[in-house]
Amino acid sequence: MATLTYQSCLPISSLQALERFAVQLAAFLKPGDLVALNGPLGAGKTTLTQALGRAMGIQEPISSPTFVLMNEYHSGDYPLIHLDLYRLGPQNTASLAEELYALVDEGRSVVLVEWAEYGPFLDALITLSLSIQHVADPALPESRFIEISSNRPLFEMTDDAGGLS
Repeated sequence: MATLTYQSCLPISSLQALERFAVQLAAFLKPGDLVALNGPLGAGKTTLTQALGRAMGIQEPISSPTFVLMNEYHSGDYPLIHLDLYRLGPQNTASLAEELYALVDEGRSVVLVEWAEYGPFLDALITLSLSIQHVADPALPESRFIEISSNRPLFEMTDDAGGLS
């Protein structure tokens, strides 16, 4: 596995806070980065990807690649490749290894992989790992925690008010 030395846990209290986080994340990422997105169904992996795409200047609508496996977006500052390994399951993802290595080695795109834990062959390529969990409080339906691990120093995650709440 890649050495993901820098770690943090970030509380996100609303979809607006998630948007602000995505803006900061977009400034942190660069072509050639592979971002692992993990978390249970409905945690917000695709929602975060949509917010990140907007922050990167992607013009076209971003949809879940669950049924097509991969979507590519080229209208932003640089290409965004969005994959979802869920339907393949852990036993069938190795068939994509060569294509994924090529995408990352090409270095022109940011590659986001939902359910990255299903592709352990990706571990050495991961630049940033985001694990999204809902807060277990029905009174806070938009709240979640994002555990962040990175192979380079993390950006300061604050907004003008001093936090992402």
